[in-house]
Amino acid sequence: MESRYWFWIIPKPDRSFPRPWTDWVRLGLVLTLLVAAGAGFVFREPLHRAFSCNESWIPNGDAWRAGERCVGLSEGPYPFDVAAFNQVMGVIDRQNRSAADECPGTPATVGVLLTMTDELAGSRAVHELEGMAAGQRRANGTGCLHPMKLVVGQLGDYNSNGDPVGVARKLAGRDDVVAVAGIGLSHQSTAEVAEVLAAAKIPMVADVVTAEGFDQDGSLVDNPEFRSCDKDISYPRGIARDYFYRVAFRVAVQVKAIGAVVTTRPDFIMVPIGGSDPYTCTTLPFLQRQYGGNLLEVKFDTTEPSTVPQTAKRVCATAKDVTIAYIARGRDLGRLLYALDEAYANGQCAATSVTVVSTSDGNRLRTVESDPALEDLRTKALGSETFKDGRVRMLFTLVAGADGPQSINPHWTVFEQAYKDAGFDLEHVGDGWAVNAYDAVTTIDTALRSLPATMPVQRSQVNATISGFSAPDAAVPGAGGPIIFDNSGNRTGAGPQVVRLCPVSTSVDRPPYVPTVEARPGESVPQCVR
Repeated sequence: MESRYWFWIIPKPDRSFPRPWTDWVRLGLVLTLLVAAGAGFVFREPLHRAFSCNESWIPNGDAWRAGERCVGLSEGPYPFDVAAFNQVMGVIDRQNRSAADECPGTPATVGVLLTMTDELAGSRAVHELEGMAAGQRRANGTGCLHPMKLVVGQLGDYNSNGDPVGVARKLAGRDDVVAVAGIGLSHQSTAEVAEVLAAAKIPMVADVVTAEGFDQDGSLVDNPEFRSCDKDISYPRGIARDYFYRVAFRVAVQVKAIGAVVTTRPDFIMVPIGGSDPYTCTTLPFLQRQYGGNLLEVKFDTTEPSTVPQTAKRVCATAKDVTIAYIARGRDLGRLLYALDEAYANGQCAATSVTVVSTSDGNRLRTVESDPALEDLRTKALGSETFKDGRVRMLFTLVAGADGPQSINPHWTVFEQAYKDAGFDLEHVGDGWAVNAYDAVTTIDTALRSLPATMPVQRSQVNATISGFSAPDAAVPGAGGPIIFDNSGNRTGAGPQVVRLCPVSTSVDRPPYVPTVEARPGESVPQCVR
């Protein structure tokens, strides 16, 4: 019987013939994917850095991820994924590309280091970088000898989500950088950043560092105490010897200025728990010393907002005019003033008046907060009835030499014009950070203008020139007033003004930011103009 099934016998392929080219393409593609997957597994962190924190898909190693932040260097428009910096980084990019238009000499690259994102800086960091950009604009204008380019270093957050030392090392490795402006806040990481730059013999001009110890000899002339500070710190020995200068007034002279104006012994010192913040732990001993010691210290927890109103209740239990010395970061000041107003409104404050006195971080109250909750507290506090009628008053020292045009700072108009010409809002200059940032860059520019246009700029030349700004006839023409340095790199001369913060005026000619009125030694607390 004939079978109904047919079987096809498929012959084995003849290996003697070449394979079609398409087969080789498929094989190559498979191998490439396998290699890429293996590389991604082994080098997943470098790849993540390269493609998550760069302004293009072409990795260059200048920016990387540190926890939740993008950090590193940028001399273009890349804002490290922080939208608030889009405008100022765009301005710096344009100014870098046009730097040589009016400058015939050899170029000079200046690094600017700051934290764009740490909560201790808040939205003031935007103003700081705007001040630096305005300084660059002025530097590349009339009289320029060396076209200045800026490379921006984003340090990230302190304690976590940042890499300050890594960014400093990256910047120090660039041979074209001749000086650095900024370097960060009063923090142990800043001391470490300064040592990295000093090891590369890069002169640096800090703009908002005020804590004791943060100069070339550990503030020896002030006889500071560091017992309230953490033990694992290096700044009591000084930082970056021979290469560090700062334009902000240190806390020792700030406390002295406060003591000359507020002669009444404070009833309380409001101070945060812990000793990790140099701004606080180095100020506290000076304040105790200024008023004879044994001032009552009221502690609060900066990580627990509810402890601030508790402090307000304690203050309000005293039936007299009360003075509080607030020795902490300005982030919680709005909360304190609002809590005092609430206590008065609820009939729970026996104090006839409360005067809050702070060092320079009190300037933060003049700044719109990026955190909506903090901004709500700030605006409510400054618009409260008790703040308007003077039952609650706020005094603090300026962080800059001045916050507006006065006889002591004839170059303010130059700063203001450069700031406006760069496209920035003058409302941002009130907190002083833009002023000091501008002055830090202007200090470096003043040094550059003394060097031959036809010769390459050397770091050593810039450093030697800055160290020579040590007398009135060699002062830097700063926006906040003349800048003169002592042997330790501290700003010297007339100390900072003490001012009273005022409610926003309704007059037509009011300043574009929260106004102040100067409080002078030997006089009563001045009245605000209504």
